[in-house]
Amino acid sequence: MSTLRPIGRCIRYFQGRRAVRRFASAATVPLSDPHPSIPDAGSHSRIPPEPTKVTHLASGITVASIETYSPVSRLGLIVEAGSRFETEKNRGVTHFLRNSAFLSTSDYTAFRISRETEQLGGHLSATSTRDHFIYMGDCMRNDIGVMMEGISSVALNSSFFPWEVSNQTARVELDLKLAAESPTIGIMESVHKGAFRTTLGNSLYCPTYNLGKITSDHLHQFVSDHYQPKRMVVIGIGVNSDEFVKTVQDTFSSAKSPEKVIDKLASQYHGGSEHRVETGSELVHACLATEGVGLSSKDFLTSGLLQRILGVTPFIKWSPNTISRVNKAGSEAVGGNPAMVTCFNTCHSDSGLFGLYVVSHADDVRKVLSAAVNEFSAVAKGNISDAELTRAKNQLKASILMTHESQVELLEDIGTQILVNGTYTDAHAAADSVDKISGDDVVQVAKRFFGGKPTYAAQGNLCNTPYLDELRS
Repeated sequence: MSTLRPIGRCIRYFQGRRAVRRFASAATVPLSDPHPSIPDAGSHSRIPPEPTKVTHLASGITVASIETYSPVSRLGLIVEAGSRFETEKNRGVTHFLRNSAFLSTSDYTAFRISRETEQLGGHLSATSTRDHFIYMGDCMRNDIGVMMEGISSVALNSSFFPWEVSNQTARVELDLKLAAESPTIGIMESVHKGAFRTTLGNSLYCPTYNLGKITSDHLHQFVSDHYQPKRMVVIGIGVNSDEFVKTVQDTFSSAKSPEKVIDKLASQYHGGSEHRVETGSELVHACLATEGVGLSSKDFLTSGLLQRILGVTPFIKWSPNTISRVNKAGSEAVGGNPAMVTCFNTCHSDSGLFGLYVVSHADDVRKVLSAAVNEFSAVAKGNISDAELTRAKNQLKASILMTHESQVELLEDIGTQILVNGTYTDAHAAADSVDKISGDDVVQVAKRFFGGKPTYAAQGNLCNTPYLDELRS
């Protein structure tokens, strides 16, 4: 899934030099024996977290909660209101909505929201994907009520004063300039546009022609149309479930179902397009994709397994990444010259993209791309060993479990699953499902992906970059 998440703040505590020296000098007990000063594990074991509880309120809002017994709580509101719901009349409205989050509401001024959050030692953020808009907040457990009041007010009662919205134009323009500095962002936006045209093809960024044209009325109308109770999930991690449900009932009491219901348009994959941008860069970024699967697809986990069989980015910094089939093939094709090939798998609510992303010197890109495509073809023909399948399963299971150690990822996953599937499957159940996938399942999905209608985008010095018909001939 594609997201624009702000850089998180992290506080780390370091031991002083004396503590390090004392630890080193105390290491006189053989490493094979337990140290006498370490207490028994049972004396300080943590209480395991409770299962996720899902509650459907009479208003239509769904509440998901997990009691982790942590002193810090993470709260979130996920709304089915991403950029896919934009129209020609309001293109870029979700970008302005992101930048206008936590401004003045009918209950609070922007200054008060900022001041109270800082006084509590909390943290607020807003981000969006093509499917969803996400508000998040961190706070101490005693301040859950205050934080939820703030999130509710920002989501449902933002004032969007014309002067405040107008002030966001400069920030949106800065976002566009920063995005233009990243070839990866440009490539992925181009591939989505070529693949889906509208819906999932709508950009996460405001188009330059709409800078200064998105008004307060656009924001009010978008929120009114899409911020419906049945399209909202409120999540609490590190909360007492019963108390949290009551808090949500109180703070979101103003959420009402509108008279006008906006239906969700299904995405339609078109493909077959080619987008090339010539620049003065010595490197070429190129992406070749076909239609993948959505989050609700029965092949969702199988596509993740195929991705790891083909190869993702290195697991160890500066490693040669020899277990990646596509990266190894690309590197060998150019005699070990610097090149990077990774398989990417982007899943949205009802569709996705699956393919290859390449970065190499302009003189080498043709060989690198051809080698990577040939490796994909080999997998689609069944060239997968048992050892590769086992390794890929271990990687996928580890990725699922490690990702859910992050409360940010866990919160987004819970909300997204409930909005897309209506239920939540936890990480351990998902990891268990990976073991049931067979090699034949992977090959069938690979055949379908490889035989799909491709979408292609490239940026850089393209003098030696092949065209789409040359890659698939």
